[in-house]
Amino acid sequence: MPRKESMSLKHAILGFLSFAPFSGYDLKKAFDRSVQHFWPANQSQIYRTLAQLDEEGLVEKEVVEREERLDMKIYNITETGRAELQQWLSTPLPEHDMREPFLIQVYFGGKLSDEEILNLLNLKLKEIEERLAVYEAVYQMTQNTPSKVTDPRTVFFAMLTLELGYINSKSDATWLRSAIERVETKNYNIQIGK
Repeated sequence: MPRKESMSLKHAILGFLSFAPFSGYDLKKAFDRSVQHFWPANQSQIYRTLAQLDEEGLVEKEVVEREERLDMKIYNITETGRAELQQWLSTPLPEHDMREPFLIQVYFGGKLSDEEILNLLNLKLKEIEERLAVYEAVYQMTQNTPSKVTDPRTVFFAMLTLELGYINSKSDATWLRSAIERVETKNYNIQIGK
């Protein structure tokens, strides 16, 4: 059975190709400009998945010959690919694995000194603040860069993913700041339902 990751990458690529034909290089740029905050993909993963999609008849490859440069391959989604994408988009996905190694560290944080746990919490906060900066940069880029997608409803749903990532990370940062403050002041009260 294919791994969930490859299934999601496969369908993400079909989704992009449903907007417009892309080369592998342009697909990488599309990932980086739009979904990297929750689904990054490297160039080799994209090319491997495109080859798989081509074998399955979900995309067609057009080779554009170029003088003095490598030929360029442009990929178009087929009707079979559109049907596959539609089926996948409309099917609820199984619950994903919710393991979070950082929370195991926090759970057993009582075994660490205040200095050690504060170091972990502050490093995590820095990581989340950097992620928030990426979300803000992606949002600014989408506001300032013309897109192949002009339908407001399609843009709305694409931007909802960015909004969720931003809201969740903002919440995580608030929780971490509170945890750091409580460790520093030795206030070991839990704040659920307050």
